Amino acid sequence: MALSNFDGGRGLHKRYVQMVVSSRFPELHHGKSGNDDSDSDEDDDHLDMDSMRQKLSNLFHRVNEVCTAEFQLISNVFSSPPVGKGDATFDVTSLSDAVPFQVARTLLQRVISDPRDGLQARINDLLESIDRRGDFDAGTKKLDTFVVIHEKAAGLFTMLKDSAQTMLMADNKSRADEDQRSEEYQAASDENKRAVASLIQYLTTQEMSLSSSHRRGYLNLELRLLHHECCYCLDRTGAKLVIPKRGKDNGRHNQSMGQAGGPATYEAPVMPLDKHHLKKIGFSGLLNGVLKSSVLRQPLMHATDSLARARLMFGMGQGFGDMDSTARVITGIFSQMCTFYGNSFLFPIIEVLGDLLDTKPPAAPPNLPFDENSPAPDLGVDGSFWVGIERIHSAAKAFDRELWAEQRKGSERVWEILEATGSHTSLTLAKDQRVSFFQELEERGETAILRALDTISTHVSWVLVAGSENVLKNRVLKMGDRSGGPYAVPAGIALDNSNSPAVKSLTFCLRAQFVHIQAALTPQSLSAFWTALSMRLYDILGTRLLQHYYVSMVGAVNLSRDVEALRSVAMLAGTDHQHWDMLRELLTLYMTPPNALKTILVGPEGDPNSGKGLFGQAGKVQALVFMSRRVDYRVKVGNVIQKSAWVVELLEDLGVPDPTDGNVNIAMYSAQSLRNRRLKLS
Repeated sequence: MALSNFDGGRGLHKRYVQMVVSSRFPELHHGKSGNDDSDSDEDDDHLDMDSMRQKLSNLFHRVNEVCTAEFQLISNVFSSPPVGKGDATFDVTSLSDAVPFQVARTLLQRVISDPRDGLQARINDLLESIDRRGDFDAGTKKLDTFVVIHEKAAGLFTMLKDSAQTMLMADNKSRADEDQRSEEYQAASDENKRAVASLIQYLTTQEMSLSSSHRRGYLNLELRLLHHECCYCLDRTGAKLVIPKRGKDNGRHNQSMGQAGGPATYEAPVMPLDKHHLKKIGFSGLLNGVLKSSVLRQPLMHATDSLARARLMFGMGQGFGDMDSTARVITGIFSQMCTFYGNSFLFPIIEVLGDLLDTKPPAAPPNLPFDENSPAPDLGVDGSFWVGIERIHSAAKAFDRELWAEQRKGSERVWEILEATGSHTSLTLAKDQRVSFFQELEERGETAILRALDTISTHVSWVLVAGSENVLKNRVLKMGDRSGGPYAVPAGIALDNSNSPAVKSLTFCLRAQFVHIQAALTPQSLSAFWTALSMRLYDILGTRLLQHYYVSMVGAVNLSRDVEALRSVAMLAGTDHQHWDMLRELLTLYMTPPNALKTILVGPEGDPNSGKGLFGQAGKVQALVFMSRRVDYRVKVGNVIQKSAWVVELLEDLGVPDPTDGNVNIAMYSAQSLRNRRLKLS
């Protein structure tokens, strides 16, 4: 009784608490000395997470078990019986001085918060023992330890609150005379409830303090380790990363997370792949290095692990109003991954894929025809280019599927977590990040694919023009034929049933190229690409025909066969190939004798304005320009080249001028111009 009255009982309380800690918590009372051997073992060997989890579980269980028992003891020992009742009689009014709650709080403060021997100190010792290893494997272990601590601590504090409320709140069985003492009992009971509420609030504060400090440490380590693991995935392939220069805005404070991680939340610097090195290793190095499926997948696996740990650490918006913190943290992790997977990883690769293509064809003409028993020439676009495009496309889909996973219930990915938090701001920010990532990837992909289209187009011209004219040159040297192009075949020359060497070789190459393109692009992209290539192929042939070639009636048969072969390969994909149909109609101008051309041009009625014939289908000017490429359109009289008599008569009969008397704008007869004219008429 003297100890209880001296100094308000504080000395007794401290002595009691010290006795409890010394006798019931040897693992806390002995401080670090009791853990030196285990720490040394953990430093020397690998960290056993199962053993660590068991140690933490035992420690938290021990704290709960002892505190629960001591709460019961405190409620009986440190409550004073009412005057005149004796020691055997217990009354709830004896708790009204709140002494048991003061003792309980002192015990909890000593067990949990003591800077030397408290639970928090032991946890910090454990984390420091991991830090002493100093490698990123230890960082992974530390992240797992943070999650275990958070999980066990949440359970401990829940049980402590229940115990405090159950053990320290006496029921009303001790009321001997309820009618006489009801007011006194009610007043004491209300005070006891306030005291219990205060103790529970103290526990809540301690839990928030413990959780907050660990969350800050966890989040910074999580973001650092995620960045390291992602970069290491690239580094171990032999790729080089560009280290950001000092003074650049390479970031250290993650604005997307606000205060969720504290004032020093880490933001990963942007360290893109070195494009010069990627160009040096070429297509083979890319496909066997950074574009391997396993390498593309590994950063996503690390990110999903980060999301899972973040959910455990911050919850799904439950407890302490963590909804906004959870949303900001998940958004921050997703934002970091968008930056890494885009700016550091896929964007440099897709740029290099395009840069590796050489749009300039060889200076020497091709040796035609190509051997179809050997692999087809790639027309400047290696098949590895399309394999790379396909892998990047697959990686982008995997990124969306594994991290965003919209409308996939139970996926526990970014979209579902943010939806569960109800944070519209964070969800909007994450959606913007996602849209920006895919838009930029699509733009860069389109640039690379357009470069491939340009490269194929220049090589098509190389085969179709340079190759064809080289064959013609050799034929002139051997046979003395006059040079009017490959289709100015003199009458009496025997025809075979094959295509010209240039067209035969070109279709062989295009069909081989189509297989690679079809595997790499989506059906929609394939249709757009092949339609564009079809139009360019038409323009190359049409331009050469209208500027340099002449066509005889015999050569028109060869030209018709070549057009059919090119049209066939052009129609492997896409929907708009009507320019080829128009060219097939215009070819009749070369197969028809002069006296029947009027009917072909304007129809059987002979009316130029009837809208029939080629005048109606292709237009007057275009029909006449194509007709002007007949070998007999002009003749040489003496030293003067002039129009044939039948041409003059036909133009006078139709009442139309000759458009070839002036400059002919070849662009007016391109595939795009035909499409525009058709759309205008429709």
